[in-house]
Amino acid sequence: MNILYFDDDCIICNRFAKIITSLDRKDKIRFQSIKTLDTIMPEEVDSLIYYSDDIYIYSDAVIEVLADTTGFKPVKLMKVIPICWRNALYKLVAANRHRVNRGKSCTIDPDVRSKIVKSTK
Repeated sequence: MNILYFDDDCIICNRFAKIITSLDRKDKIRFQSIKTLDTIMPEEVDSLIYYSDDIYIYSDAVIEVLADTTGFKPVKLMKVIPICWRNALYKLVAANRHRVNRGKSCTIDPDVRSKIVKSTK
């Protein structure tokens, strides 16, 4: 099962999850809150995490989930951009993403909510 862990309190992350849901015509991707990883991660990860054939974070997670949902493998050509540049841009957006909310409530799209993996706790 392919799982995209995302910040469900973030408008940008929720919109990205909605885009992934609309692109996922083969129904391969499931979602989970990044908070579910708090007990197993060595430190707080301020990133998307994508679990498929491997675990991907930062810009690699975005590239891999887009390639998997669209089936358009040339998306992976974005990896020719040096990872330090890609991740620097990713981290800049991630560090400032909560400023977009500015008091707005953030709700998870119903299509995304229907694809959230249920916790076994």
